[in-house]
Amino acid sequence: MPVAVIVDWFGPYKGLKAFRQAVRGNWRNDARALYMALGSYNIVRYIGLSESPVTRICNQHANLEEGDNSTFYIGEIVTQGISGPRRRKRPPDLRLAERTLIRYFQPELNTDFTETDPEDCVSIFSRFYDPDDLETPRYPLPKFPSLVAYNWWSREWFRG
Repeated sequence: MPVAVIVDWFGPYKGLKAFRQAVRGNWRNDARALYMALGSYNIVRYIGLSESPVTRICNQHANLEEGDNSTFYIGEIVTQGISGPRRRKRPPDLRLAERTLIRYFQPELNTDFTETDPEDCVSIFSRFYDPDDLETPRYPLPKFPSLVAYNWWSREWFRG
């Protein structure tokens, strides 16, 4: 089933301590969330998913604690989830969004999904917000496209 996802990203948080403090103070532990760590020159180094972001991000996490990570973002999937029975543990939109972004960006700390194309057609629209201004979208990462889409039938990637 083709999936379209809108992700509202919040950040940047400079340093893991500031990131964890913001997540602990501002996030519900039942949000469908993606998170990412960036290194020098805003290169995406790690992308992860969680259905309990406070627990996942605020506890030990080797890939987030990696020394070259300097900037962090957390994103909430704001589109309605896909209804019906699940074939896997994770919601399909969350799982496909993570896998698609990992495949597209090829983060060095992600060891899975970097060589595997998404299992269906996927479109991910990203909006970025400053944690202090939750109403005005902005685009602090020029190398991070607003739209990443994959056409499973033609095996083509689109970005915009």
